[in-house]
Amino acid sequence: ADFVTSVRFVLVAVAVALVVVVAVFGTAVAVTEKNNEKGLADVDSIAYTMTKDSANLSDAELEDRRAVALKSLASYVVKGGVVGVRADMLAAEIEFSRKNYEEAAKNWLLAAKKSKKAYTAPLSYFNAAVAYEDAGNLDEAENLYRKAAEFKSFDQAAHAKFSLGRVLESKGNADEAKKVYEELFNSNPDDSWGKLAETKCITLSVEE
Repeated sequence: ADFVTSVRFVLVAVAVALVVVVAVFGTAVAVTEKNNEKGLADVDSIAYTMTKDSANLSDAELEDRRAVALKSLASYVVKGGVVGVRADMLAAEIEFSRKNYEEAAKNWLLAAKKSKKAYTAPLSYFNAAVAYEDAGNLDEAENLYRKAAEFKSFDQAAHAKFSLGRVLESKGNADEAKKVYEELFNSNPDDSWGKLAETKCITLSVEE
């Protein structure tokens, strides 16, 4: 009792400090959530403005809208967190539609870097691989298809694995491609990509 009495002021100070810390943390979380909500709403608004009633627009008019959208996204792609990820992905989609495949890939990789543990990471790696493949950069495409396929939770992992095999074939690495197809079929025998991989294995065996 004497000890408690002697340190009561310290205990009260600690308790007050804890309350302040909790309050500050709660305020920071609330502010962050509000900023994220606003940022996401802004990015969605940019996407909506770009695509609204666009079916009958000419190629030149569509390009004007894309240019405006990219300019509007400039202040969001530099952000981190979910807002930056969404902005990078939208910018990547725009660049891809303009056939600026290298730029599209860069934006998707930025999105992946900002969300390494989120569901958007393997999707961004996969899309970056597609962009690099369309750009003719098969080395980067191979690397990124491989990365995307390593995410067990990615619902397009089998597709990424099959694409990896296809790129290896295009590079002339038939033996390695066959190994990838065999792995895909053995792990996904009932999946459509697994069945295609089995067909590829048979074809490559015949060609040997």
